[in-house]
Amino acid sequence: MGRKLAHQSSPRHNERCTKCKETIRLLLGKIYGNAEVGHKFDVGIYPEDFIRTSHYQTLREIFSVLQNYRGFKKFVRSKTLRKCDFFIANPGFILEFDESQHFTNPRKIALEHYPEDFELGFDRKRWIRLCKEIDAKDNDPPYRDEQRAWYDTLRDFLPEVEGLKPTIRIFSKDFQWCSLTPNNSTDIEEFKSILERRKTNVDD
Repeated sequence: MGRKLAHQSSPRHNERCTKCKETIRLLLGKIYGNAEVGHKFDVGIYPEDFIRTSHYQTLREIFSVLQNYRGFKKFVRSKTLRKCDFFIANPGFILEFDESQHFTNPRKIALEHYPEDFELGFDRKRWIRLCKEIDAKDNDPPYRDEQRAWYDTLRDFLPEVEGLKPTIRIFSKDFQWCSLTPNNSTDIEEFKSILERRKTNVDD
């Protein structure tokens, strides 16, 4: 996987650490001036809502595959896309903090249907590999894995609709994010370099 991160998550560290997300928000603010938590884009949730985009057929195919995976046809339960983790208005990109429950077989299936030349702010092949290794399952409600995979897919394709840069994803267990200090210039640069590697799909 390349070089090991200096503050890689310890066995005792919980990936649901609330301080980790707050640290990321503060670091993003130091680098970009501001980072909005829980930004909501006013976009639809069905493939037909993206019919005017160049990836409409891809989204329709992914949606159909997810529906047929276990037979849950109605896993979409909202009219608009749910909030993203972080939104950085300038230069304009979404950052998603992926915990283990995001790495499921439905998510793997969705990622495998992405166009090979589709620009992403994370390593698609590594995310597929993590889906195989972690193979998380969330059956409350029963269709939760398909639902989460679909919403993640839409956040990956949203930049085309909103004119944004590719969505960046970071894995919660890659790093003990709360070990970084937002006011420390060295830590700011380290986090910035992590984001830059994500943008170029270079694994850590």
